[in-house]
Order: sequence, then C-alpha cells, then structure tokens
Amino acid sequence: MTQAAPPETLQRILIAARSRRLDEAAVLCASAIADHPGDSRLGALGGAIEMQRGQFAGALKLLGPAHAQNPADVTIRANLAEARYHTGDAAGALALCSDTAIASDASGRLLRLGAYFAQESDRLDRAADLYRRIVANAPDDWSSWNNLGNTLGSLEDYDGAIAALERAAAKQPGDRTIAINLANTYAARGDLEEAIARLQKLADQAPDFVDPVMALYAVYTKQGREDDAYTAIAEAARRNPGHAQTRSDYAQEAAKQNDYAIAEREYEAALALDPRLGPAIVGMASMLERMNREDALIPLLQRATENGVDAESVSYIDAMNLRRAGDFEGALVALDASNEVVVPGRRFHLRGVLLDRLGQHDEAFAAWRAMNDYWLADPTQPRQRAQMYRDKIEQDMALTNRDWVSGWSPAPAGGDLPDPVILLGFPRSGTTLLDTMLMGAPRALVMEEQPFFTELEQRFGGLDALAALDEAALKEGRAFYHDRVATLGPVTSDTLIIDKHPLHANNIAVIKRFFPGARFIMAMRHPIDALLSCYLTNFRINNAMANFLDLEDAAALYDLTFTHWEKARAVFDLPVKTVVYERLVEDTTRELRPLFDWLGLDWPGDELDHREAARARGVVKTASYAQVTEPIYQRARGRWLNYRAHLEPVLETMRPWAEKFGYSLDDGRIPDWPDTAEKAG
Repeated sequence: MTQAAPPETLQRILIAARSRRLDEAAVLCASAIADHPGDSRLGALGGAIEMQRGQFAGALKLLGPAHAQNPADVTIRANLAEARYHTGDAAGALALCSDTAIASDASGRLLRLGAYFAQESDRLDRAADLYRRIVANAPDDWSSWNNLGNTLGSLEDYDGAIAALERAAAKQPGDRTIAINLANTYAARGDLEEAIARLQKLADQAPDFVDPVMALYAVYTKQGREDDAYTAIAEAARRNPGHAQTRSDYAQEAAKQNDYAIAEREYEAALALDPRLGPAIVGMASMLERMNREDALIPLLQRATENGVDAESVSYIDAMNLRRAGDFEGALVALDASNEVVVPGRRFHLRGVLLDRLGQHDEAFAAWRAMNDYWLADPTQPRQRAQMYRDKIEQDMALTNRDWVSGWSPAPAGGDLPDPVILLGFPRSGTTLLDTMLMGAPRALVMEEQPFFTELEQRFGGLDALAALDEAALKEGRAFYHDRVATLGPVTSDTLIIDKHPLHANNIAVIKRFFPGARFIMAMRHPIDALLSCYLTNFRINNAMANFLDLEDAAALYDLTFTHWEKARAVFDLPVKTVVYERLVEDTTRELRPLFDWLGLDWPGDELDHREAARARGVVKTASYAQVTEPIYQRARGRWLNYRAHLEPVLETMRPWAEKFGYSLDDGRIPDWPDTAEKAG
C-alpha cells in the first residue's frame, strides 16, 4: 500500500512555490516523490511547479501519471494539456479539451485552452465553435472576440470575421492589434480601399508603430501598386531601423525600382544587423549581377561563407558565379542544392537558362513554363491585367484613323528644342543593343524606357482628349516632356533625343500629337524568336509584361501591337528606319551605318564598341542587362527552332507577321539587305 506524503511535506513545497523559490520547490518535490512514489498529489504539484519553471518536458513526466490516477481533476488535465502543447504535441493537447471535459470545468480554462490549441493546430471549425462559446458566456471578452474574428477570417468567413473584430474593437477601443486585424480582414475580403484607409489612419495616428505600414506594404503589393508598396516599405524601414528583415525587404523593393544605391545601402544595413540573413545576401548577389558587377560576386560568396550564411543561400550565389564563368553543369548542381532559397519564379528562370545552354531544350522549356505558371498565380491577377492592356490597345486602335486626326487642332510651330527620335520594337527585339550602340554618338541623349509619353497622355486627359488640345496645351505638353528629358541629361537645340521604349508602337498618336516631326526607328527581329525570348524572360510583372506569362497572350499582344503600328504608320505617314537584329549581329557596320547617316550622326567607324558604351552607361534597366556587355553573338538567331514543338500553338498567329517582315517559319530566311546599304569594310 502506497504511503501518502505527510501534510507538512506538502506545506513546505507549497510555501517555497508561493514564494517564487521554484528551484527549491522542485528539489523538495522530487525528494518527496522519491519517498512517496505513488502519491498523485505530489505528481500534480511537481508538474505545476515544472510548468512555472518552463520545464515542460519534466512537467509532462509528472502530470501524465497524475492525470491517469485522477482523470476527473480539471486542473491536472489543463496543466497536462499545456505541457503537451509546449512539447510539440498540439493534437494531444487538444484531445484533452473534449466537450465532456469542458462541460465539467466550471472555471472555463479548458474551453479557452481548447479554442487556442484548435486555432494553433488549424482545426479552425473547432476553434470557431469554442470561441463562440467563450463570448456567449463572456460577451465583454475582447481578446476572444479578436481571436474569433481571426479564426473566421482564416475560414474565409470575412463578414463574420469583421463583425467579431468590430465587437473586439468596441470592447477595447484604441487597441492597435485589433485595428490591424480588422484592416487586414477588409483587405482579405477584397475591400482594399477600406483597408488602406484604415491602415493609413492608424499609421498617421501612431508614427512609431510599424505594423500598419507593413500591412500597407502587403496590400499595395497585392494590388500591384509597386510605387506605393515601395513608399510603404521605405517608411517601415525608417520606423524600424533595427529590424534586419525589414531593411532587406526595403532593399529588394529598391532594386525592383532600379534604385541601386538605396538597395545596396539597405542590404548592407540588413547584413550589419544580421550577417547570416540569407535573403539579404541572396538579394545582394542578384543586385550585383543586375548591375553587371559580377566581379563582386566571388567576394560576396566568400563573405557569406565566413559569416555562416545558410548553405542554400551560398549555393544560389555559387550558381550565379558558375553561370557567369560558363560552367553550366556546375551551376545547375549548385542551383539544385539551393532548394527554395529564392522564390520559384526566379529559380525556374535560372534553371531554364542553364538547361538551354546545355542543349536540354525540352527540360529548359518545362522550367520556363513552371516559372510563368508561378507568376500567373500571383494575387495581382496578371492574366486579367494582361487582358486590360490589350483592351487598351484595341480602344486606341479603334480611335486612330484619318477622320479623327483630321479633326485635330493645328499643331504649333516647333520650338528651339528638338522633336525626339523614337526607338521602338517588340520587347526582346534588340532595342537595348541598338540604343547602347547609339549612346556612343556625342550628340545623342538616349533614354531607356521612360514613361514620359504615358504621363503626357494622362496629364491631358487621355487619348480621347488629344484632338481638342489648343496651342497652349500642346506647347505645355512639349515643355513638360523636355523638362522630364532634362532630368536625364542636358538638352539643347543640337541634342538628338532618342526615346527608346519597345512598346512605344502603342503610343504613336500621343507622340505625333505633341511632336509632329518625330522620327521612328523600328528594331525588328524574327517574330518567333522575339516571342520566345519574351516568354522565357523573368520580367517585372506590369500590365504589359503580364502578357508574356502565356504564349497565346504573348502572340495576341504581338498581333495587336503590329496591327496598331501598321495602322498608325499609314494614318500618320511615319518616317521610319528599320534595323534588323539578325543583320545587325551578322554585319554591324553594314546594318548600322545607314541609320547613323539618316539620323545625322557621325559614323564612329572602328571605334564603335557597344560593350564600352554599356559599361559607361552604368546600370542597364532592361532584361537585356547581361547581354549588352558581351561581344556580339548569334546564338539567339533562330533559337526558336529548338523549341518549335512547344511553340506550335502560336505559329499560325505569328506566320503572317513573319512573312510580312521578310522572315520564314520554314527556312532560315531573314529580311534582305537594302540595296542602298553600305557593305562593311
């Protein structure tokens, strides 16, 4: 027969525990258990003391037997449930909070624990049921109303969630956490403007509080409002300068905006706070590659290794280094070792590039398809955004006709500053290579994908409003454009402004309204090669680039763009000089010298070196940043033939354009050299 511990023994243990001498109490209890091993009171008391000491594994050993001997004791049951939860057995903890046990617990502790354990275990229906019972018994319990709201939000019952969170806010006015939860739930329901208004108000009221600004960042990112997201994360970093991940997120957004000085500063700040922060070291590597500072990648790799950065992040940087060195097999091994250290879209892109260089074309295309499928699932709804962009082209094309243009008010005489030369062409058609070659001309001011004409259209009320603009408005628009250009370099009457943007083909009416004397350079490349290159490129997803996540959308955009271009070219009788990519890489002088003559630029002769110009220009903002620093190569010519089977769904859409421009889908034909073209040498 087991002998119970004497009352004085229990009293000594209790006095030590109540005096917060927990280590002493634990020793006394362990000694008493050794002397009286069958006394469940000691197990229950010792388990409670271990719980207070944070020794949950020790508590579990004591409370398990005590509960077995006293299954109806709700205090032992509740303590055992907490011990199980804290040792990783959430399911076992929740099992102790059965409806039968809850009904026997007048204190309500098991009910509250059960709700929490269910919520933490993603047993959300069970959690919602238990939280509803809590607030039914305690309607002033704002914390449980808040938890109920969060649980219902996770169940996508947004109306119920908002109602519960509103009750919590009414019971605990001014609570920041509830306000954030409520705003986030509005955002999840799709009421984004309501969410933004609430978060902005909270951010304004609490200038030291970073959470609403981070929530704004998340909402803006979901909406695809990149500029607003950038502003929000910059403010979050200002409010929380000691948080390494926030500084790293700010750096990442700065890099997206091509603000590389800020990006580098913020990555360095993040790594100063946490030298082992993988996302910051990977982001720094991607930024350096983007800036064509590949010589800095090896020191960065050494730094990451010395600081103990995780092996996956180190492997990703190694893959980037090996790719630059031409070791594509080694780079692929390193990329596979990096696991999921970068988002799948970036990983699949690099994988496709490496497999392509290794000649494994089916595998490469599968990787690029996976990349695009990943981005298509982005919450900013890229497929719908792509359709919106194409719809805008359709609307503009319908408006662009001779009757409409004949009704325009007269254009004012040109001022002292020149009309621009517009360099356009479908994306990935060689516009960046061409603009880099033109940068070497002393009089040329080459702009890279600036939004100035889009800003002009918006400033004066859209395309419909162009016809009625008076002389003053047109002069104001010209001045606005030249002022924006002047932020990039000095503009005089002798400056040749070259405004490069591949998709300016869809802005012809705006360009000609303000600059009737504008001339146009069309960069042409085999339509299927251009389309394939767009599909396999990891663009930033704006409304236009979203079209390249799906081959059929990309083909539809190509068809629309050149239908619009051909119509605008006829309506406005555009002066156009075409540069063919395939001829450019075959014989640069023969293709390019007539363009220099047409533009009135001195031919640099043998001094033309696009690589030197690329290095001098600094950061290349387009997806061609790596290629323009390489020697002219022809491996991209006819590349589509390696992927013909995968491109079959769009070939017939593209065939008429290929043939119109002098290409073929059946042989290697390219547009003929003009009779007037000067031969190299």
